[in-house]
Amino acid sequence: MLAAIALTIGFRPVNSVVVAALRPTGSLGVIASLDLDNITPETADLIAVHTANDRADRALVIVYSEDQALAADVVGAMTCALHGQAVDVAHAGHVDQTTYRDLLVDDAPARPLTDIETSAVAAHAVMMGRNLNATRADLLPRPAARAARDEASNAYADQTAEADQTAHAVATWRLILAGMLDGPEIYGEMAARLTDIRVRDAVLLSMIPEVTPEVVNATVEGREDGTAVGRAIAALVHPEQGREPGHAAHDAADALAQIIAHVPDSAPAWTLWALVAWWNGSGTAARDALSRAGQGYRLAELLRQVLAQGVPPGWVLKHRAGL
Repeated sequence: MLAAIALTIGFRPVNSVVVAALRPTGSLGVIASLDLDNITPETADLIAVHTANDRADRALVIVYSEDQALAADVVGAMTCALHGQAVDVAHAGHVDQTTYRDLLVDDAPARPLTDIETSAVAAHAVMMGRNLNATRADLLPRPAARAARDEASNAYADQTAEADQTAHAVATWRLILAGMLDGPEIYGEMAARLTDIRVRDAVLLSMIPEVTPEVVNATVEGREDGTAVGRAIAALVHPEQGREPGHAAHDAADALAQIIAHVPDSAPAWTLWALVAWWNGSGTAARDALSRAGQGYRLAELLRQVLAQGVPPGWVLKHRAGL
Protein backbone atom coordinates (compact mmCIF):
# COMPACT_ATOMS: atom_id res chain seq x y z
CA MET A 1 0.00 0.00 0.00
CA LEU A 2 2.84 2.41 0.78
CA ALA A 3 4.39 1.73 -2.61
CA ALA A 4 1.00 2.15 -4.28
CA ILE A 5 0.53 5.55 -2.63
CA ALA A 6 3.89 6.83 -3.88
CA LEU A 7 3.14 5.46 -7.34
CA THR A 8 -0.35 6.99 -7.45
CA ILE A 9 0.45 10.49 -6.22
CA GLY A 10 3.76 10.56 -8.07
CA PHE A 11 6.17 11.27 -5.21
CA ARG A 12 7.20 10.16 -1.74
CA PRO A 13 5.50 12.49 0.75
CA VAL A 14 7.45 14.41 3.40
CA ASN A 15 5.96 16.05 6.53
CA SER A 16 2.51 15.10 5.33
CA VAL A 17 -0.48 12.95 6.16
CA VAL A 18 -1.98 10.79 3.43
CA VAL A 19 -5.49 9.37 3.65
CA ALA A 20 -6.45 6.69 1.13
CA ALA A 21 -10.05 5.58 0.72
CA LEU A 22 -10.73 1.84 0.76
CA ARG A 23 -14.02 0.82 -0.82
CA PRO A 24 -16.10 -2.23 0.20
CA THR A 25 -14.90 -3.97 -2.98
CA GLY A 26 -11.33 -3.71 -1.68
CA SER A 27 -10.30 -1.22 -4.34
CA LEU A 28 -8.24 1.87 -3.57
CA GLY A 29 -10.20 5.07 -4.00
CA VAL A 30 -9.38 8.74 -3.64
CA ILE A 31 -6.03 9.61 -2.06
CA ALA A 32 -5.74 12.91 -0.21
CA SER A 33 -2.53 14.41 1.13
CA LEU A 34 -2.04 17.40 3.37
CA ASP A 35 1.02 19.11 4.82
CA LEU A 36 1.24 18.56 8.58
CA ASP A 37 1.46 22.34 9.10
CA ASN A 38 -2.03 22.63 7.61
CA ILE A 39 -3.75 20.03 9.79
CA THR A 40 -6.74 21.55 11.59
CA PRO A 41 -10.09 20.09 12.69
CA GLU A 42 -11.62 21.72 9.60
CA THR A 43 -9.14 20.27 7.11
CA ALA A 44 -9.36 16.84 8.75
CA ASP A 45 -13.15 16.97 8.45
CA LEU A 46 -12.89 18.01 4.79
CA ILE A 47 -10.66 15.03 3.99
CA ALA A 48 -13.04 12.73 5.88
CA VAL A 49 -16.03 14.01 3.92
CA HIS A 50 -14.33 13.42 0.57
CA THR A 51 -13.25 9.95 1.70
CA ALA A 52 -16.83 9.07 2.63
CA ASN A 53 -18.14 10.57 -0.62
CA ASP A 54 -15.86 8.16 -2.48
CA ARG A 55 -18.05 5.33 -1.15
CA ALA A 56 -15.34 4.24 1.26
CA ASP A 57 -16.13 2.36 4.45
CA ARG A 58 -12.48 2.16 5.53
CA ALA A 59 -9.38 4.28 5.14
CA LEU A 60 -5.62 4.04 5.32
CA VAL A 61 -3.92 6.85 7.26
CA ILE A 62 -0.16 7.29 6.86
CA VAL A 63 1.89 10.05 8.45
CA TYR A 64 5.26 10.94 6.94
CA SER A 65 7.33 12.62 9.64
CA GLU A 66 10.48 12.25 11.72
CA ASP A 67 8.37 12.68 14.88
CA GLN A 68 6.58 9.47 15.89
CA ALA A 69 4.62 11.16 18.70
CA LEU A 70 3.33 13.77 16.26
CA ALA A 71 2.40 11.00 13.84
CA ALA A 72 0.33 9.30 16.52
CA ASP A 73 -1.46 12.58 17.32
CA VAL A 74 -2.27 13.18 13.64
CA VAL A 75 -3.60 9.64 13.24
CA GLY A 76 -5.81 10.23 16.29
CA ALA A 77 -7.19 13.46 14.83
CA MET A 78 -7.86 11.88 11.44
CA THR A 79 -9.47 8.85 13.08
CA CYS A 80 -11.93 11.08 14.92
CA ALA A 81 -12.79 12.94 11.71
CA LEU A 82 -13.22 9.71 9.71
CA HIS A 83 -15.37 8.10 12.40
CA GLY A 84 -17.59 11.17 12.18
CA GLN A 85 -18.27 10.14 8.57
CA ALA A 86 -18.77 6.44 9.44
CA VAL A 87 -15.38 5.51 7.96
CA ASP A 88 -13.18 3.11 9.92
CA VAL A 89 -9.39 3.30 9.96
CA ALA A 90 -8.23 -0.06 8.64
CA HIS A 91 -4.51 0.71 8.71
CA ALA A 92 -2.44 3.52 10.20
CA GLY A 93 1.28 3.93 9.82
CA HIS A 94 4.25 6.17 10.38
CA VAL A 95 7.01 6.61 7.81
CA ASP A 96 10.29 8.40 8.44
CA GLN A 97 13.38 8.69 6.25
CA THR A 98 14.47 5.08 6.66
CA THR A 99 11.69 3.05 8.32
CA TYR A 100 7.95 2.49 8.57
CA ARG A 101 5.82 1.05 11.38
CA ASP A 102 2.20 0.10 12.15
CA LEU A 103 0.63 2.58 14.57
CA LEU A 104 -2.38 0.37 15.33
CA VAL A 105 -0.20 -2.34 16.87
CA ASP A 106 1.39 -1.66 20.26
CA ASP A 107 5.18 -1.70 20.18
CA ALA A 108 5.19 -2.62 16.49
CA PRO A 109 8.77 -2.90 15.22
CA ALA A 110 10.14 -0.48 12.67
CA ARG A 111 10.65 -2.03 9.27
CA PRO A 112 13.18 -0.79 6.69
CA LEU A 113 11.87 1.19 3.71
CA THR A 114 13.82 -1.18 1.49
CA ASP A 115 10.82 -3.52 1.98
CA ILE A 116 8.80 -1.08 -0.12
CA GLU A 117 11.49 -0.62 -2.73
CA THR A 118 11.62 -4.39 -3.34
CA SER A 119 7.85 -4.95 -3.34
CA ALA A 120 5.87 -6.21 -6.32
CA VAL A 121 4.32 -2.75 -6.76
CA ALA A 122 7.78 -1.17 -6.85
CA ALA A 123 8.91 -3.69 -9.45
CA HIS A 124 5.86 -2.85 -11.56
CA ALA A 125 6.66 0.86 -11.20
CA VAL A 126 10.20 0.30 -12.47
CA MET A 127 8.82 -1.55 -15.50
CA MET A 128 6.59 1.47 -16.16
CA GLY A 129 9.55 3.83 -15.89
CA ARG A 130 8.25 5.39 -12.67
CA ASN A 131 10.40 6.50 -9.74
CA LEU A 132 9.08 5.70 -6.26
CA ASN A 133 11.77 7.96 -4.78
CA ALA A 134 10.62 11.04 -6.68
CA THR A 135 10.18 14.18 -4.59
CA ARG A 136 7.32 16.63 -4.63
CA ALA A 137 9.47 19.10 -6.55
CA ASP A 138 9.83 16.52 -9.32
CA LEU A 139 6.12 16.95 -10.12
CA LEU A 140 6.71 20.40 -11.60
CA PRO A 141 8.46 21.45 -14.81
CA ARG A 142 12.16 22.18 -14.35
CA PRO A 143 13.74 25.41 -15.65
CA ALA A 144 15.63 25.27 -18.92
CA ALA A 145 19.26 26.29 -19.17
CA ARG A 146 19.99 29.96 -18.55
CA ALA A 147 20.95 30.66 -22.16
CA ALA A 148 17.69 29.15 -23.42
CA ARG A 149 15.68 31.19 -20.93
CA ASP A 150 17.44 34.38 -22.00
CA GLU A 151 16.63 33.62 -25.64
CA ALA A 152 13.00 32.96 -24.75
CA SER A 153 12.84 36.19 -22.74
CA ASN A 154 14.04 38.19 -25.73
CA ALA A 155 11.42 36.55 -27.95
CA TYR A 156 8.77 37.31 -25.31
CA ALA A 157 9.71 40.99 -25.32
CA ASP A 158 9.63 41.14 -29.11
CA GLN A 159 6.15 39.60 -29.23
CA THR A 160 4.63 41.93 -26.64
CA ALA A 161 5.63 44.86 -28.85
CA GLU A 162 3.83 43.47 -31.91
CA ALA A 163 0.24 43.98 -32.98
CA ASP A 164 -2.59 41.52 -32.43
CA GLN A 165 -1.66 38.09 -33.81
CA THR A 166 -4.14 35.81 -32.07
CA ALA A 167 -4.81 33.65 -35.14
CA HIS A 168 -1.07 33.26 -35.66
CA ALA A 169 -0.69 32.29 -31.99
CA VAL A 170 -3.27 29.51 -32.29
CA ALA A 171 -1.56 28.22 -35.43
CA THR A 172 1.77 28.25 -33.57
CA TRP A 173 0.22 26.33 -30.68
CA ARG A 174 -1.07 23.64 -33.03
CA LEU A 175 2.35 23.27 -34.64
CA ILE A 176 3.96 22.93 -31.18
CA LEU A 177 1.50 20.16 -30.32
CA ALA A 178 2.24 18.44 -33.62
CA GLY A 179 5.97 18.49 -32.85
CA MET A 180 6.68 20.73 -35.83
CA LEU A 181 7.85 23.76 -33.85
CA ASP A 182 9.97 24.05 -30.73
CA GLY A 183 12.89 25.96 -29.30
CA PRO A 184 13.37 28.91 -26.93
CA GLU A 185 12.12 31.55 -29.37
CA ILE A 186 8.90 29.64 -30.02
CA TYR A 187 8.23 29.08 -26.32
CA GLY A 188 8.96 32.72 -25.53
CA GLU A 189 6.60 33.82 -28.30
CA MET A 190 3.86 31.51 -27.04
CA ALA A 191 4.26 32.71 -23.46
CA ALA A 192 3.69 36.27 -24.65
CA ARG A 193 0.62 35.27 -26.67
CA LEU A 194 -0.91 33.45 -23.68
CA THR A 195 -1.29 36.80 -21.93
CA ASP A 196 -4.16 37.40 -24.38
CA ILE A 197 -7.23 35.81 -22.77
CA ARG A 198 -8.58 34.78 -26.19
CA VAL A 199 -5.43 32.79 -26.91
CA ARG A 200 -5.41 31.31 -23.40
CA ASP A 201 -9.04 30.21 -23.78
CA ALA A 202 -8.29 28.76 -27.21
CA VAL A 203 -5.48 26.70 -25.69
CA LEU A 204 -7.85 25.53 -22.97
CA LEU A 205 -10.53 24.59 -25.50
CA SER A 206 -8.00 22.67 -27.57
CA MET A 207 -7.55 20.25 -24.65
CA ILE A 208 -11.24 19.36 -24.38
CA PRO A 209 -12.54 16.23 -26.12
CA GLU A 210 -14.95 16.91 -28.99
CA VAL A 211 -14.10 20.62 -29.27
CA THR A 212 -13.29 21.09 -32.95
CA PRO A 213 -10.58 23.36 -34.41
CA GLU A 214 -13.40 25.43 -35.99
CA VAL A 215 -14.80 26.19 -32.54
CA VAL A 216 -11.34 27.13 -31.28
CA ASN A 217 -10.90 29.49 -34.25
CA ALA A 218 -14.30 31.06 -33.65
CA THR A 219 -13.39 31.67 -30.02
CA VAL A 220 -10.17 33.45 -30.95
CA GLU A 221 -11.93 35.55 -33.56
CA GLY A 222 -14.71 36.52 -31.17
CA ARG A 223 -17.40 34.69 -33.14
CA GLU A 224 -18.20 32.20 -30.38
CA ASP A 225 -21.07 33.08 -28.04
CA GLY A 226 -19.64 31.31 -24.98
CA THR A 227 -21.32 27.96 -25.62
CA ALA A 228 -18.00 26.23 -26.28
CA VAL A 229 -16.49 27.60 -23.08
CA GLY A 230 -19.57 26.35 -21.23
CA ARG A 231 -19.09 22.88 -22.72
CA ALA A 232 -15.44 22.97 -21.75
CA ILE A 233 -16.29 23.83 -18.15
CA ALA A 234 -18.88 21.05 -18.09
CA ALA A 235 -16.29 18.57 -19.40
CA LEU A 236 -14.05 19.58 -16.51
CA VAL A 237 -16.44 19.81 -13.55
CA HIS A 238 -19.93 18.49 -14.36
CA PRO A 239 -20.73 15.26 -12.45
CA GLU A 240 -22.61 13.80 -15.42
CA GLN A 241 -20.81 15.35 -18.41
CA GLY A 242 -17.30 15.23 -16.98
CA ARG A 243 -14.65 13.76 -19.28
CA GLU A 244 -11.28 12.29 -18.43
CA PRO A 245 -8.29 14.10 -19.93
CA GLY A 246 -7.18 12.55 -23.20
CA HIS A 247 -4.18 12.78 -25.48
CA ALA A 248 -4.90 16.43 -26.29
CA ALA A 249 -4.68 17.41 -22.61
CA HIS A 250 -1.52 15.38 -22.03
CA ASP A 251 0.14 16.88 -25.13
CA ALA A 252 -0.90 20.35 -24.00
CA ALA A 253 0.60 19.75 -20.54
CA ASP A 254 3.91 18.76 -22.16
CA ALA A 255 3.90 21.89 -24.32
CA LEU A 256 2.98 24.12 -21.38
CA ALA A 257 5.81 22.54 -19.37
CA GLN A 258 8.24 23.65 -22.09
CA ILE A 259 6.83 27.18 -22.03
CA ILE A 260 7.18 27.25 -18.24
CA ALA A 261 10.72 25.89 -18.44
CA HIS A 262 11.73 28.74 -20.75
CA VAL A 263 9.54 31.51 -19.24
CA PRO A 264 9.27 30.55 -15.54
CA ASP A 265 7.15 33.57 -14.59
CA SER A 266 4.36 32.90 -17.12
CA ALA A 267 1.20 33.01 -15.00
CA PRO A 268 -1.08 31.81 -17.84
CA ALA A 269 1.16 28.80 -18.59
CA TRP A 270 1.46 27.83 -14.93
CA THR A 271 -2.31 28.17 -14.49
CA LEU A 272 -3.18 26.06 -17.52
CA TRP A 273 -0.62 23.44 -16.49
CA ALA A 274 -2.15 23.42 -12.99
CA LEU A 275 -5.60 22.98 -14.51
CA VAL A 276 -4.47 19.87 -16.39
CA ALA A 277 -2.80 18.53 -13.23
CA TRP A 278 -6.04 18.97 -11.28
CA TRP A 279 -8.00 17.41 -14.15
CA ASN A 280 -5.66 14.41 -13.96
CA GLY A 281 -6.38 14.14 -10.23
CA SER A 282 -3.10 15.57 -8.91
CA GLY A 283 -4.23 18.30 -6.54
CA THR A 284 -0.77 18.57 -5.00
CA ALA A 285 0.89 19.35 -8.32
CA ALA A 286 -1.90 21.79 -9.16
CA ARG A 287 -1.52 23.67 -5.87
CA ASP A 288 2.26 23.87 -6.21
CA ALA A 289 1.95 25.10 -9.80
CA LEU A 290 -0.53 27.79 -8.80
CA SER A 291 1.91 29.04 -6.18
CA ARG A 292 4.23 29.82 -9.11
CA ALA A 293 1.49 31.68 -10.96
CA GLY A 294 1.57 34.49 -8.41
CA GLN A 295 -1.36 36.52 -7.15
CA GLY A 296 -3.94 38.48 -9.07
CA TYR A 297 -4.35 36.23 -12.10
CA ARG A 298 -8.09 35.62 -12.17
CA LEU A 299 -8.17 32.09 -13.59
CA ALA A 300 -5.52 31.05 -11.07
CA GLU A 301 -7.59 32.49 -8.24
CA LEU A 302 -10.67 30.59 -9.40
CA LEU A 303 -8.72 27.34 -9.55
CA ARG A 304 -7.32 28.00 -6.07
CA GLN A 305 -10.88 28.22 -4.78
CA VAL A 306 -11.73 24.89 -6.45
CA LEU A 307 -8.75 23.25 -4.77
CA ALA A 308 -9.43 24.86 -1.40
CA GLN A 309 -12.95 23.43 -1.44
CA GLY A 310 -11.67 20.00 -2.43
CA VAL A 311 -13.74 19.89 -5.61
CA PRO A 312 -12.71 16.88 -7.73
CA PRO A 313 -12.84 16.80 -11.54
CA GLY A 314 -16.21 15.94 -13.06
CA TRP A 315 -15.05 12.54 -14.31
CA VAL A 316 -14.20 11.53 -10.72
CA LEU A 317 -17.72 12.44 -9.58
CA LYS A 318 -19.10 10.56 -12.57
CA HIS A 319 -17.20 7.41 -11.61
CA ARG A 320 -18.32 7.69 -8.01
CA ALA A 321 -21.93 7.80 -9.17
CA GLY A 322 -21.36 4.78 -11.38
CA LEU A 323 -22.26 6.70 -14.55
